Amino acid sequence: MSGNPSSLHTSQLDTDIEVIGDISFRGTLYLQGRVSGNIVAPVESNASLHLQENSEVAGEIRAPTIIVAGKVAGDIFASVRITLTSSAEVTGNIHYSEIKVEQGATINGSLMALGKPEAF
Repeated sequence: MSGNPSSLHTSQLDTDIEVIGDISFRGTLYLQGRVSGNIVAPVESNASLHLQENSEVAGEIRAPTIIVAGKVAGDIFASVRITLTSSAEVTGNIHYSEIKVEQGATINGSLMALGKPEAF
């Protein structure tokens, strides 16, 4: 493997992309398309997931920092922080260390505070 494994990279999945299967990432991932599967980043990383307004995810999400502006059907685990923008629609439980919910966001599930990042 070349490069520094701790360096951060930015990736983007555009609106015309549909992924059927799990995604594992480090760094920053901007998702505008659809994912049918789980999205996972290591809890000890500085990874951040940005679900754009037209994005749709059907599966579990686990990442340190998550920003949701699209639709999620599945449980979310944010070990550092989660932000739900006014256009966010979540059907599932949200496990978080810090949370910000903008007016207009829709949550159909429970909110559960995490103790320590190791808990997830």
